[in-house]
Amino acid sequence: MKYDFRGMVLLGALIGTAACSADRLSVPNYNKPEISGVSKDPQSIQLLATGIIQRERTLQPGTTQDFGFFGRESYIYFPTDGRNVTGFLVGVPGFGGKTLDPGGFAATATNWGSRFANMRNVKNLLSAVDKSALLSDEEKKAAHGYAETFLGLDMMYVLYSRDTLGAVTEVNDDPKVVAPLVSKDSAYKWATAMLEQGKTDLLAAGDASFPFTLSKGFAGFDTPTTFLKFNRAIQARVLVNRASQGCGNSCYTDALAAIDESFATPIGGAGSLADLNIGVYNNYSTATGDVQNTNSFANNKSLFAHASNVTDAQTQVGGAKDDRLTRKVVSLASLGLSPVSPPQGIGIPAEYTFSIYPANNSDVPIIRNEELILLRAEANLFLGNFVAAATDINNVRVVSGKLPTTTIVSVADGLPKLLYERRYSLLLEGQRWNDYRRFGILDQLPLDITEGTYTHFVAKVQPVPLAECDARATSKPQGCP
Repeated sequence: MKYDFRGMVLLGALIGTAACSADRLSVPNYNKPEISGVSKDPQSIQLLATGIIQRERTLQPGTTQDFGFFGRESYIYFPTDGRNVTGFLVGVPGFGGKTLDPGGFAATATNWGSRFANMRNVKNLLSAVDKSALLSDEEKKAAHGYAETFLGLDMMYVLYSRDTLGAVTEVNDDPKVVAPLVSKDSAYKWATAMLEQGKTDLLAAGDASFPFTLSKGFAGFDTPTTFLKFNRAIQARVLVNRASQGCGNSCYTDALAAIDESFATPIGGAGSLADLNIGVYNNYSTATGDVQNTNSFANNKSLFAHASNVTDAQTQVGGAKDDRLTRKVVSLASLGLSPVSPPQGIGIPAEYTFSIYPANNSDVPIIRNEELILLRAEANLFLGNFVAAATDINNVRVVSGKLPTTTIVSVADGLPKLLYERRYSLLLEGQRWNDYRRFGILDQLPLDITEGTYTHFVAKVQPVPLAECDARATSKPQGCP
């Protein structure tokens, strides 16, 4: 189950804002705000900017859970509710085989309606910023660059979840007007363009500061100049995904340029885990009414690691398993717990859980240096720069996995090696399902039940939610009833 505490958090912040105002009679009505009023209050602009980050951090645990189920990294066994298994892994008949039910548990709004809602949050922020007489032109440019970066990030998550179903790229002033769906390629181009516009605006901000404060997860990336490095990191991720799905060498080349402008260490230059973990994070808190990390076993005792994470891990020279596995996955037995059977017997018993996030308030990366290194390795691999690709892969293997080095002599030789590193370096960070889909190897993901009523399958996409289908009665997306 996923809960959204954002409204409670913002309510508390708004109450505090009203209580401290010197002119209480002029406080805008935040329950029904008007841009003309909000734009005159710098605290309002802060709240609008904070709301975008709040939405991102609320959505991230659910996003990585969903993608983890599909990518066979994780699963949830909730004893009285089997929908996390039937909805995600069993599915319903459709398209000559199995599919996911658009009205079911797996067609969640996490990476559909909620992502588009955050895009509306962006639009509201920019409307307030543009109408504000309190901000300089440079501060307005900084705010635009900030907001446009989140537009690219949110669209990327929509495409990870819906892929060939496409996406919506318009946020209409009238929410009752249904915007058209565009193709996956068009949506990726839109995300790329938003991130490029974000770069342009961040550069135009010059030495100005953001007209709001970012969360502590952006420490080191909280000025327009340093935030640009985060923008470039997200752009690199988007471009590599585009490259592997039709754009090819031009996108891989552009991705390398974006990585050079990001916070990635030089090729082979990461000397420690601390180097690999440099990045931007979502923060979580145990404060009353705040958002906790529901991917932490301390918070979610129903989240387990798929057994294949253990069986597929490579070994170090001394025989120990890949250090990424031992850092991130722990047996239930070592915690004094017994294996957990799936609800209704529709899966395999769980024997492992995750130790990646040890506490309810453990931070979760949006993007880290370790991923950027592997994105650079992928770009170099497909551009034929095998030595550079191997250098980055070996840097990660040695520092993060304590594994012996490897060589790369061709794309066919290097791709499985790259995907192995991405799997264990980015475990429970929401990448594996998309990786296996974009390279056409979803059939390599394990099936826990292969016969009978509850035979498992691997979904290619999350369907468009049923409510969206109903709103598009004359032009329903693929998969709608």
